[in-house]
Amino acid sequence: MMKARYPGWSVLHAVIKMKFDPDEYRELARTDFEHAWNKGLEILDPVGTENKYPRYRYKSAHRHPIAETTARLREAYLSIGFDEARVPLFIDEKDVYRQFGPEASAVLDRVFYLGGLPRPNVGIGKDRISEIEGILGKSLGEEGEERLRGTLHAYKKAEVDGDELTYELAKVLGCDDALVVRMMDEVFPEFRALSPESSRTTLRSHMTSGWFLSLGAMWDHLPHPIRQFSIDRCFRREQEEGPTRLMTYHSASCIVAGEHVTVEDGKAVVAALLGAFGFEDFEFRPDEKRSKYYIPDTQTEVYARHPVHGWVEVATFGMYSPSALAEYGVGVPVMNLGLGVERLAMIEYQADDVRQLTHPRSEERRVGKECRSRWA
Repeated sequence: MMKARYPGWSVLHAVIKMKFDPDEYRELARTDFEHAWNKGLEILDPVGTENKYPRYRYKSAHRHPIAETTARLREAYLSIGFDEARVPLFIDEKDVYRQFGPEASAVLDRVFYLGGLPRPNVGIGKDRISEIEGILGKSLGEEGEERLRGTLHAYKKAEVDGDELTYELAKVLGCDDALVVRMMDEVFPEFRALSPESSRTTLRSHMTSGWFLSLGAMWDHLPHPIRQFSIDRCFRREQEEGPTRLMTYHSASCIVAGEHVTVEDGKAVVAALLGAFGFEDFEFRPDEKRSKYYIPDTQTEVYARHPVHGWVEVATFGMYSPSALAEYGVGVPVMNLGLGVERLAMIEYQADDVRQLTHPRSEERRVGKECRSRWA
């Protein structure tokens, strides 16, 4: 059942020779970004005939354990009659209140709100025109000034995207974009001084938030029982990431909606999904958290045995509360299940730390060394 090791780790044993000095480029970029950017060409080797496309080809490589686990879960869901769905990722704050009721404030404490930089209203007086002309080495003239003002005004109204502003300004001013970058840095400090502003839109912290929206739109249009699944990311503002917890993780979630659906549907789905991975050592436990979007005493945790961490929670299922369903006009029982892909992969690949298994990072090199020595 379990993989002895994650083959991708083998690449980390290689002796790596630096092609360039990161410290040198980092310092150069801080003092003269444009020069550092153009200097980047120096690190590239001349390409001989044998290393040119179409002679140069890539070969197959290792699959990432999270992607591999996701693919297997997807096939398992399809094999037991679930249709694949896409669930909304952006959830308005008011929907969290509709779904979670009195718990909404506590749930919102753990979500990420979407925000963005406001677009400044840039004034262009004579002093700024003079500074710009000094950088460009030429006079703008009345026509050039009007084109500059028009482009900045279009940016303010979102008619010009932020990542296109440099290009558009270079075009109307008839200069190299390097000069525009310098102009933005020296003449318009308000761009650097911008602070993000939050919206009332959140990133999905539970697949449940998206399922309620989907159910409201489809429950009375599709034949029952409705069986759908979605495997996608959730985002949760944890106090701290740890060996079994991430701020962004994948949930292999499903719903079964119909007149005669019960918690027994949840147990059957769990057995089918974990059975596809060869798991027999798992158990159901009543969930003491008792989330208000589930009917009392239906919320159930699923634990599977990990060789190091012991029993690890890998899934939760329950029956949606009619109070929450009523907010979206849904009039039939709905079973929902969420299975943590990363936690299942930890067990499958015998990994001790989900952070290192998912995305190795410099601050976790110690963890990585421990994992590699154990899997070698």
